[in-house]
Formats: sequence, structure tokens, C-alpha cells
Amino acid sequence: MSVSGIGSSTYIYNIKTGKLASKDGSKDDFVDYFNGDTTGKQTDSLNGFDARKKSQINSMVRFYQSMGSSNRKGLFTEQNGDEYEITCDVVDAVTTQYSVNGEKVFKAYDMNVYTYINGQKAADALAYRLHGLKNEEQGGNSIRFGAGDVFELGNGYSLKITDCSVEAEGLGSGSEQQDQKAQQLAYGMNALIRFAAKQWAPDRIDSESTPMLLSMLRELGIDTDKTFQINGTRCEVRNGRIAEAGKRFGMPESVFEEAVKKYEEALSMPIA
Repeated sequence: MSVSGIGSSTYIYNIKTGKLASKDGSKDDFVDYFNGDTTGKQTDSLNGFDARKKSQINSMVRFYQSMGSSNRKGLFTEQNGDEYEITCDVVDAVTTQYSVNGEKVFKAYDMNVYTYINGQKAADALAYRLHGLKNEEQGGNSIRFGAGDVFELGNGYSLKITDCSVEAEGLGSGSEQQDQKAQQLAYGMNALIRFAAKQWAPDRIDSESTPMLLSMLRELGIDTDKTFQINGTRCEVRNGRIAEAGKRFGMPESVFEEAVKKYEEALSMPIA
């Protein structure tokens, strides 16, 4: 039997015995594993996807049994019959759709993927992903930052944008405190550009550099009291911090995809 993972599988669950059976009655390693007839370590055909699926099915049964009452018929209760057809559609390493007797019941999202997210390693070395839009193509209240741009800060300091970083130039021109301020602004600008490129989350734009960034944006003609665009990404100032307009949560797509890939590799390993 091949290693199970992404794909669809259907089983018959008996509420009296609490056990699964394959739909066609054939022998199935996952069925034996679910029913406790094997620990899963005796065969290399079972992996992390199977361990997760076993846990999710058990949780689903317990949850829907608890919903049963005299006024409401819950799933997996004797009043609805002894056997149920459960279909598991593993969409990807994060998402599984469960159906009972042919009816979609819920989607399970596995948040363990976030343990594999390391934005520093996943995105720091990447070149900036610029949308390639000119200011006039982005519309009003917008700006585009790109490699080669230099911004004079005064007192001998400037910021220079390269393909993958923002450098503070002129260090040593002033005091140690002024050097630190220029370096802080360079870090904040780097975080801002990577956020606009969907490479970093907005919380990487630190609170120390945010006031300087907002002041710089205003000097460049951006009204930060309204929605504005940076390299094609709609932004807003929310609770004093720069965030993507209209989005409360989320993770940059490139970082999330890297985490999903690592998580899928981990789930594909045989049960140890």
C-alpha cells in the first residue's frame, strides 16, 4: 500500500463499537491503526497525515455526539443509526474537508504549520519583489520604492535601497545616537518594503522606526491619515502601526508557502 497523504479516503464508522472499517471491507492499514489493532510503527505505509486524521476523526465524533439532545439530533448518535460514512479530503498539509454521509460537515485547519514559520530565514535573503508599477499606474496617494533609490536624511546621512536591503550611508557623520537612528530607520524601511512585497508580516515594522517612516512618507507627499499604497500594496495606519488595508490577520504568502512545504515534508515521514 502506498504512503497516504493528500487525497480523498472514505470509511465506515460504527458508533456502537467506535471503530472504522474500509468502505469496501478490504484490509486497510489506517483502519487497523485507528482501531488500535496496530500502533502504526509496524508499517511504513502510515505517516503524520494518518496520525492527524485519526485525531481529527475522534475529535469530530466527540464534538458532534455532544451536540445531541432531546430537541436537537446530533451526528453520531443511535437515533440516526449505527453506521456513518466518513470521507476525508486532505486538500493540502494544512486543510482537510470532512463529510458525513455525503454531506460536508466542516473544514479542519491545522495550525501546527505556524511552528515551521521562520520569517528571518525564509525571506531575509530574497530580493525585493516589486510590483513593477509606476506611481501613476498605482493611482493617487501612492509611492514606489526600488533598487537604486537614495533618500537624503540631512546631516550627512542617507538611505540607499539595493536589490535586497536598505543601507544607512554616512555613518560616523554625527553622534553615536544619530548613527543608531539612521540604522533604525534603514531597518524599518527594509521591513516596510518587504511587507509591501508580501515577504514579511507588518509586525516586523518595529514601533521604534514607525514614527520616522510615517514622517518620511509624509515628506514624500503621502497622506498617511488615509489609505495609501506602497509598491502596489494598500496600506493604512492602524493603532499607530502600518498594516495592510482591510486585513486583520495573515502571513506573507511566500513565508507561509515555505512553512507549508516544511510541514508537508514532516507529515510525510512514517510514524515513528
